[in-house]
Amino acid sequence: MNSPKRITIVDLARDLGLAKTTVSDALQGKGRVAPETVALVRTRAEELGYVLNRAARSLRSRSTGALGLYIPPVVRNFSFYMEFAFGAAEAAARAGADLVLIARDHSAMVEQPSAVGGLLVIDPLAGDPTIQHFVATGLDMVSVGRLPEASLPHHLGVIEADHSGLSRSVFDAVFARGARRPAFLGSDGTFFSSWAEDVAASYRAWCAEHGIEPLADTVSVEADTMALSGKVSTLLAAGADAIITGPQGFAARVLPLVRAAGKDPAAFPLASLVGDPSTELNDPRIISVDLLPRAFGEASIRLLVDRLGATGRPVHRTHGGRVVHAGPSDTPGRGGD
Repeated sequence: MNSPKRITIVDLARDLGLAKTTVSDALQGKGRVAPETVALVRTRAEELGYVLNRAARSLRSRSTGALGLYIPPVVRNFSFYMEFAFGAAEAAARAGADLVLIARDHSAMVEQPSAVGGLLVIDPLAGDPTIQHFVATGLDMVSVGRLPEASLPHHLGVIEADHSGLSRSVFDAVFARGARRPAFLGSDGTFFSSWAEDVAASYRAWCAEHGIEPLADTVSVEADTMALSGKVSTLLAAGADAIITGPQGFAARVLPLVRAAGKDPAAFPLASLVGDPSTELNDPRIISVDLLPRAFGEASIRLLVDRLGATGRPVHRTHGGRVVHAGPSDTPGRGGD
């Protein structure tokens, strides 16, 4: 078979009409696979030009190797992902592995694949060509947030925070501060992950339960001050008496815009559904969600290491978070571990 496409275990299993786990066990010399099946798999693998991923094999045996972390390029400048990566790196080191940040364009990896034995994908976006590349390779994968595509054989698990519960706690806190027409400024199509979907849906449901007409708009995570100012002006003109923002750091950016519009920030509730540690979590004027990103990264890598080489339905785990009303010393909000 002469093709520029790299042959994967998925391709080999499909060609032979065997289960992926059977093919994997035959190639690695483990499990209870009949000798004639082992010979068949290895012969066909050689014919097709399949190359065993040695990094994955070594990680599954808990020796040396590397794990990959893929962060969508559009949000790599947010501090949440940096802290998440630090936590993931620490957990990977404890598991005897290096952590590799996947930064190359997917097209570059066709000629020179990334030598990782498992992949952690955070906030995967629909149609992302890099994720589609890794899906095609059959690499074992754990997603932080739900994958937009259907469940796949190599998708080992999902870990996510209770975004719906945490955001509802924020809406309740805004309501307790007197807001009766709170506006929601969520993330637009440039970054619409399962997190963005969950918090937007929670806002609509919360409004329905409280008999409040939703007042919502979306904004690009790359929005400059002029674009953000236009969004805020529109919401204020529509009668917003509070603004809840989705993207990290946007509540702090909205604060001077609200002040410039003649609103007193002390009496006009602002909230962030992903609190920025430098500009929001310590500001008593801003109700924030602290997703504890470093611990989140550690928990995500633990799930990936636990599940490497596993079979069956993807495992789902929940990471805890908290709602901060006046600084990081506040008591935890909703969110489970």
